Amino acid sequence: MQGEVDMDEFGCKTYRVEMRDGVRLATHVHFPEGSGPWPVIFSRSPYPGMLPFWHEQAKFWTRHGYVFVIQECRGTGASEGEWVPFAHEEQDGLDSLGWLVRQPWMDGNAATYGSSYCGVVQWCMADRLPPEVKTMCIGFTGIERYRQNYMNGMFRHDIYTSWALGNSGVPGAARRPGLYREALAVRPHVEMDERLFGRRLPWYRDWVTEVSPDSPYWRNGFWAELKEKPVKTRVPVMMTAGWFDHNLEASVISFDKLLEDVRARSALIIGPWIHTEGVSGDLEYPGHDRFGPRQRDAALAWFNHHLKGMDPELAPGIQTYIIRENRWQAWTGGIGAGGLRAFHLHPQPVDAAARLLSTEKAAEPSSVSYRYDPDNPVPSRGGAAVMHYLTGDPDAVPPASVVQPPTGARADVINFVSEPLAEDLRITGRIRARLFVRSDAEDTAFTVQVMEVLPDGKAVNIRDGITSLAYRNGATVPIRYTPGDVVEAVIELWPITWTVKRGSRIRVDVSSSDFPAYHVHPNIAGTWALIADTRAARQTIHLGGMYDSRIEFPVVSDK
Repeated sequence: MQGEVDMDEFGCKTYRVEMRDGVRLATHVHFPEGSGPWPVIFSRSPYPGMLPFWHEQAKFWTRHGYVFVIQECRGTGASEGEWVPFAHEEQDGLDSLGWLVRQPWMDGNAATYGSSYCGVVQWCMADRLPPEVKTMCIGFTGIERYRQNYMNGMFRHDIYTSWALGNSGVPGAARRPGLYREALAVRPHVEMDERLFGRRLPWYRDWVTEVSPDSPYWRNGFWAELKEKPVKTRVPVMMTAGWFDHNLEASVISFDKLLEDVRARSALIIGPWIHTEGVSGDLEYPGHDRFGPRQRDAALAWFNHHLKGMDPELAPGIQTYIIRENRWQAWTGGIGAGGLRAFHLHPQPVDAAARLLSTEKAAEPSSVSYRYDPDNPVPSRGGAAVMHYLTGDPDAVPPASVVQPPTGARADVINFVSEPLAEDLRITGRIRARLFVRSDAEDTAFTVQVMEVLPDGKAVNIRDGITSLAYRNGATVPIRYTPGDVVEAVIELWPITWTVKRGSRIRVDVSSSDFPAYHVHPNIAGTWALIADTRAARQTIHLGGMYDSRIEFPVVSDK
C-alpha cells in the first residue's frame, strides 16, 4: 500500500513506499511546473536534520525540469523500521526504484544522486539498476571501508568514532556536550559504548577490533561485496571528491575499478574541498567553484546529457584542481606523474629547531631519537582524515590545509626543512615516505607530515600519514617486531596535485602520534581497542648510509 500526503510546507507530496517486508519509507516527491512526464532524480538519506536542505535543493532541480525525489532511509525520520547503518540499503533502494519506474509522472529516464552516505546507498544498488536508471552522480563517497577505517593498522577516531556517536541510535546522544572527548578517553576503547550509553553498538565494536584486513569481517559479507560494486556497474558515473575529504582515497579507488568502457564514459572531479563540498583552511583557492555550489552545475550538465539527450557540456575523464597553481587540469589515463624526486632526511641542523631535508643523500649513517608518551599525544591539525568538525564543535580539529606549529614546538616531533626551491615542484599523485626506524617497544607507530613552508615562514600541510610497526609496508596480518631492530616503514600518503612554489621550502615532520585523527598507539602489541594500559617508548629515526630515510615525490615537469 502507499498513501499520498500533501506537504504544503515544502511544496511536495510524500508517499509511503512499501518495501518487500512491509516496512514503509517516507518518500518526498517534488514536481516541476507543467504537465509531465519528466525525468527523475532520486536520492536517499538517513539524516532527518538534512531534510530542509534537500527540500531546498529540490527547487533547483524542479526549476530545470526534473522530478526530485528524496527518501528517508529505514528507521530514520518519518520512515518506519529499525535503523541499522548500511544493513538494508541495497534491498530498500532497489525496492524503491522498482516503485519509482512505475509512476506515471516519470518519463523512463532516471538518475541517482547524493553524497557521503547518500552516495553509499547508490553504490549498494549500482550492479542491479533497472534500465530506466541511465546514470549515477556520486559525491564525496567511500566504499573501501577497511581503508577508510584504518591506515596501516591505525584507526581513524575523528571520522568513525565521531560518526558512530552521532548515529548510535541512542536518543539525544549526539547532542550531549563533551561526549566525543569522553569517548576518546575510554580505555580499553571497546567498552566505550557500554560506559557511555549503557548498551553495545555491535557494528562499532567490529570496526575497532577487526584491525586486520584479512579478517572475515572485512573479507566476507557486506563490506567485501560493496567495494566490488564499481566493477559490476554498467552505467556511466559522475563522481566528485575533495583533496581534504576523508573519502578521497576510496573515491579514487572506486573510479579506477570501473570497467574500462564504463570509465571512459564516466567523470571524476577532485577539488580542494572538504566533506561539506566546499573549501576550508588557511589557503585561498581561486576558481575552485567553477562547477557551482556543491558542484551542482556539473551534475546538471551531466543529467541534461544523460537524461534529456542534450549536447554534453561536461566531458568524461578526470579533472583536478592543482593547489598553489590555482587552476584545473584534465588528465588522460589517470592522475599520473613523470617521475620521482627524493628528499633525504639529514642529521645536520638548519637552525636551532630543525634538521636538513636535501635532494642529496646523507653519506654517513646517523640517527635521532625522541620519547613518545601515549598520554601526551601530538594534536592533529588539518588534513583529510578528520570529520568531527561537521558537528560544529568549536574544539574540533580543523580540516584541510592550515598553518602548522613552528619547528621546535615539541620535543617528540622531529622537523626536517629544505633549502628554498629553485624551481616549482609539481606533485602529482601519492607521496611516499621511507623511514628506517627503531623502538624499544614491542609495537608502536610512526607518523609523517609533509608541508610547504611559504616565503613568510608559515608552514601549511600538504599530506600526512601513519603506520604501526605491526601493519607496516602493507601487511594484512600483524608482523612481529623485535624491540631494538631497525626496520623500514613505508608510508604511502593519499594522492594530491599540489605545486610547491619556487622560493618555498619543504618541511617534513616525523613523530609517533596524530590524535584524534588516529588512535593513540599504546606501545603494546595486540588489538588496540582491547588494551587498557600504555607505556612510553624511545623512538629512533635512522638517517643516511644504508638507512636512507627519505620522502619520494611523484612529479611532472611540464604543463
